[in-house]
Amino acid sequence: MLRAENLSFQIGGNRLIDNVSLNLLPGEFTMVLGPNGAGKSTLLKLLTGTETPQQGQVWYGDQLLTSIPLATQARQKAVLSQLLSLPFDLSVAEVVMMGRYPYFDLNPTHLDKQIADDCLEAVGMFSFRTRAFASLSGGEKQKVHLARVLAQLHRQPNDTSVKYLFLDEPISALDIHYQHQILSLVRELAAENMVVFVIVHDINLAFQYAQKVILMDQARIYGIGSADEVLTEAAIEAVFKLKPYFLTHPETGRRVMIC
Repeated sequence: MLRAENLSFQIGGNRLIDNVSLNLLPGEFTMVLGPNGAGKSTLLKLLTGTETPQQGQVWYGDQLLTSIPLATQARQKAVLSQLLSLPFDLSVAEVVMMGRYPYFDLNPTHLDKQIADDCLEAVGMFSFRTRAFASLSGGEKQKVHLARVLAQLHRQPNDTSVKYLFLDEPISALDIHYQHQILSLVRELAAENMVVFVIVHDINLAFQYAQKVILMDQARIYGIGSADEVLTEAAIEAVFKLKPYFLTHPETGRRVMIC
């Protein structure tokens, strides 16, 4: 389990996270929504240790995040940020191999190479493995970076430890087919004893995929629970300043929002 208590963070006089507490359970697919500037990405940075809260603490299981050695963290958590470019020229296969760095010293083993190839296959990018990463489209780069974090968290046989996956808008540059393919893949990963924290903007995707929704507004958590509990007409109107209308999907029975 990931547990955060009373997190606060500010830069200058601007409070980006204000007294946020939450629990994230392995096996649960959590989606985070909110308007621009609500604090979603900053919360991800605090939960992953990229930023240090001025108040509050984060636990992975029964350990404080700050007490876990970095080498251990690299084998148990992976982060996909919004930054897609790289400052050096690498092939697609080399970018994905970066996810295996915590597992070898100088040269990747045959197993590392096989895992990287399998992760590229999982996101539909195996045929691009020899391409220059810089030559890819934005959506293709997103899929390659997703393959990298999947390679980082790839389980060896008999590994039942909790893993932690954090994705910041991982489908923003993808067409609708790949959006659903990637979210289906991530949902399957969550079921494998993994804490999954995904920032998205599409409310209808949250209705379809999320087991838990965190709705943020003005640096705080506005609501947390199932999509139906949190993404109500009143909540959406209050947070997004937009009046929603809901329909029922004729086949699945899920709610669908239109504006």
